[in-house]
Amino acid sequence: MFKPKSIIKSLKHQESELKEDFSILCWNVAKLTLKSSYKEFVDTLIQEHKLDILLLQEVKKHLSHELELHDYSYVLSPNIETKKHMFGVLSAFKSSCHSEQAILSKKQELRYATHKTSLITHHKTSDDQTLLVVNLHAINFVKSSAFKHELDSLHVNIKNHQGAMIVAGDFNTWNAKRVAYLREFSSSLELTQVGFSNEKDIKRVFSNTLDYIFYRGVELISSTVVDSKKISDHNPIIAKFKL
Repeated sequence: MFKPKSIIKSLKHQESELKEDFSILCWNVAKLTLKSSYKEFVDTLIQEHKLDILLLQEVKKHLSHELELHDYSYVLSPNIETKKHMFGVLSAFKSSCHSEQAILSKKQELRYATHKTSLITHHKTSDDQTLLVVNLHAINFVKSSAFKHELDSLHVNIKNHQGAMIVAGDFNTWNAKRVAYLREFSSSLELTQVGFSNEKDIKRVFSNTLDYIFYRGVELISSTVVDSKKISDHNPIIAKFKL
C-alpha cells in the first residue's frame, strides 16, 4: 500500500453543457465497485433517477481495467494505490469538465496510515457560467483539530469561486466538534444543506449524520435517501437541482 501518483480521468463530454435540471448521487460505496451486486444496483439508480452526476467515495478500481461507468466521463482522485488496485473518490458526469484538482490530506489516518482526498471539478452550464463540484471523503481516526485543518485547506481552494457550488460526500462527522466545524465551513461559503424527509436512513455514528450534500446558486427540487439493500454500510443520497 502506498501513496498514489496521480489522478485518473476519462473525459468524453467536453462539448456538452450541464443540463438546466440535473440530479446528483452521493454515495460511499465501501470499496464494492467491482462486485456484481453493486453494478446491478447502481445501474438501477441511474435508470430510475436519471442521474447526471455521480459523487462516489471509497471507489475501488483495478489498475489494468477500465471502470464500467456506462457513458459517463469521470475523474478518480485516489488516496491509496496497491500493486493491483487504486482506491479513492470518483466524480462522474455527462457534461464537460474544464478543470479538476485533487487535494490529498496532509494528515494520515492512524489505522492504516493512509491519506484521504477531496476532488474539485468545474462544469460549464447552459448560461455560460461554471458549477464547482466538490466530492469529499473526510479524514477519520485523527483529532478533531486535524479534521478542521483539512476543511480549512479545502476552503482556501474554493472560497474565491463566484457562482454555483455543490459540496458533497462522507464527512465522517461522528462527534459534536466535527459537526460544528462542518457548520462553520458551510456557513462561510454560504452553502445550504440538503434536507431529506427520510433522513433517519442516512448513515449515522453516535446519532450524527456522516453523509451530506450542500449547495448554493442552484434551486433544490427534490431529495431522497435510497435503501442500498446492505450493499454498502452507507445508503445513497440523491438531490435534484435547477440552475
